[in-house]
Amino acid sequence: MTQKLYDQDSHCRAFSAQVLTCQPGAAGTWQVTLDRTAFFPEGGGQPADRGTLGGAAVLDVQEVGEAILHTTDAPLTPGTTVQGELDWALRFGRMQCHSGEHVISGLAHSLYGCTNVGFHMGAEEVTVDFNGIIEPEDLDWLEDEANQLVYANVPVKVLYPSEDELKTMKYRSKKELSGLVRIVEVPSADVCACCGTHVENTGEV
Repeated sequence: MTQKLYDQDSHCRAFSAQVLTCQPGAAGTWQVTLDRTAFFPEGGGQPADRGTLGGAAVLDVQEVGEAILHTTDAPLTPGTTVQGELDWALRFGRMQCHSGEHVISGLAHSLYGCTNVGFHMGAEEVTVDFNGIIEPEDLDWLEDEANQLVYANVPVKVLYPSEDELKTMKYRSKKELSGLVRIVEVPSADVCACCGTHVENTGEV
């Protein structure tokens, strides 16, 4: 199992790791697994990270079962240690967008009873799908409330509650969860099950 450095520190942008496996992929690419990684695999509405591993470009990252597969444009030798470096501007922008989405979705849920049923992070824009209608004047109010939370620079917390704690916790989730669940909390805005990477404080949004 690969150690997920991005779960422990979303601001980790460079790391060293041992290459565990390297197999040919599609169209001249390679599928690489590591003992540890800071590359976030696509999931939860957030696209996969990009960057470099050794002298190879990381083109995609996917989680398949317990394996995290890094698609590279060149092979890496199993057993060797390589340096990984994220495309930090790309990652940080996505962290800002994802954290901002939590603020908006949490406030929309608490203020207007709307549930986030879809989240899409594109290259040019982020969209959120709600299961209700928010009137234009309410959107203005929602924007103001979200901006106040950004200005307040409150901490964005990552929690791993016990199963008993999880049973008593009120949090947003699109499905029933059990076992070890990662909870992201933005005080006064949101408590949500989430696998994505986030800023440390809302002021970073």
